Amino acid sequence: MPSLTWIVAIALALFAGSSARAQTTNGRWAIAPYACDGELFTRPETPLLVENMTLRWFSYNCVVVSSYKVNETRFLQAKCRSYDQVAEIPVMLEPRGDRLRVGWNREPIQEMRRCPRLGLVP
Repeated sequence: MPSLTWIVAIALALFAGSSARAQTTNGRWAIAPYACDGELFTRPETPLLVENMTLRWFSYNCVVVSSYKVNETRFLQAKCRSYDQVAEIPVMLEPRGDRLRVGWNREPIQEMRRCPRLGLVP
């Protein structure tokens, strides 16, 4: 009979392997590489910032009020403030490696690329 330590070690290795394979939507995403650096004057020129419970894109600051996941795709209902208005909007985030397909408020789906981490020296 295997020892408890051995069983725990195997379980941790399996968990680490499965979480490494899972794709995350968290991070900084942009339609074009130049848009990774900061916010410009239009939404396509601004990076999308995704965290577990918040989104930020151009003038939108959002809090996730509900979500579900199908395979790796996250479907969110977000309460967003833009200028002086507040609205709940649907958001779809579908990771594909270093790319993210984004469905924002029933608009056509856009594909973004993950931005490199700021401040890292290659």
